[in-house]
Amino acid sequence: MIQNVKQIIKDDINAAVKNPVVIFVLLALVILPSLYSIINVYGCWDPYENTDNMDFIIVNNDKPVTINGTTYNYGSEVVTTLKENNKFNWIYKDEDEARSLIKNGTNYAAIVIPAGFTEDVLSINSDNPHQATIQYISNGKTSPVAPKITSNAATKVNTEISNSIMKQYNMQKYAQNPVVTQQITADQMGANNTSMTNASNTTTSEAATQEAMMNNAGEYFHSPTVLSNFSYFKADNYAQQVTPFYSVLASWVGCIILVALLSTNPVKDEEKYTPSEIYVGKFTLFFFLNIFQSIVTFIGLNLIGITIADPVMMLISMIIVGLSFMVLIYSLVSVFGNVGKAIALIILVFQISGTNGIYPIEIMAPIMQALMPYLPMTYGILMLKDTVFGIIWPSFIGNLVCLIIFPILAIIFSVIVKEKLDKRFKKYDEKLTESKLFLLH
Repeated sequence: MIQNVKQIIKDDINAAVKNPVVIFVLLALVILPSLYSIINVYGCWDPYENTDNMDFIIVNNDKPVTINGTTYNYGSEVVTTLKENNKFNWIYKDEDEARSLIKNGTNYAAIVIPAGFTEDVLSINSDNPHQATIQYISNGKTSPVAPKITSNAATKVNTEISNSIMKQYNMQKYAQNPVVTQQITADQMGANNTSMTNASNTTTSEAATQEAMMNNAGEYFHSPTVLSNFSYFKADNYAQQVTPFYSVLASWVGCIILVALLSTNPVKDEEKYTPSEIYVGKFTLFFFLNIFQSIVTFIGLNLIGITIADPVMMLISMIIVGLSFMVLIYSLVSVFGNVGKAIALIILVFQISGTNGIYPIEIMAPIMQALMPYLPMTYGILMLKDTVFGIIWPSFIGNLVCLIIFPILAIIFSVIVKEKLDKRFKKYDEKLTESKLFLLH
């Protein structure tokens, strides 16, 4: 058996060395998966930091209101708050043009401040208080992500405006509080009774204390609670966060490319080899090409500047992940022929959405949640997340063990089944070839 395996390997090497075109194609097969990963990662380096290129329309129909000699213009205050948010390119339009631009998809979103906005805000001082409205307009057809980004921005602006208005109102009420008034009066009386020598210093000190007290009260009314943020393994950018997913996805795609373009059958004298000899002998070519794919992808990720917590373990993990996928997919094709390629593609489809790569699995369809533990990419992604952000060894080892189960089962399955099904699936491929509708090998 060993001699026959060596002969298959030798035939593959000779076939490659003697033909420069073959060498060129093999190099392309090594590079293609890395391009898939690198282009996707680099293309979405930090999309949420580049929203300043997105046009966001402002429509201000509000009119100022004067009460007791004081002019209020909350519409302008909203516009000022929007302009302070440099996450978007704010542009001004009238309402009809804005609605037309949003409807036809030229722009993503608009904020409309209606006429009477200031009047509605000031209704809190009347016998008929009612909410003021800021209208947010978007078009869900333009992009699956843009409405989410602009909606969050609109919500944030509305919250800031509401807090600002409530702060002003509460400060007025706070200043009218009898206890506060009494305290301020007492402070003033104490200042007047102080000796002439210390009068100036005391008055200044008391004024500063009162100002600090009012400022603290203002901060409290603006936001009674403060959120303190802390993050484990904080990401540098979005590209770093998606690197594990796209790297593992590229590895699976690379394996499919290899089995799609390279034959799992011997170059010559196929009839003199047993199915097991063919399985082992031909896998050698796939083995080395897959390792080279992982190495090239790793180099590419470093060249574009992805931060990796443990580069050595990252490379080792990528090779392990790639070989695990290669054994699994190669086994499917070796046993089932072209049907195996179809099975590998079907598994890929489920893994794109069902492996917790980008979106939390909890928000995906129930079938995806149920399939997640049985998809090999799940564990590959978790391993690379550890190497990119920081390894938690118990978790890493557990995922490694789960991943390796897949190729082990694939090898056992192939050894048991290939001898029995090899001829049957070869006949199946021959029938497809006879139809001349399929280009098979």
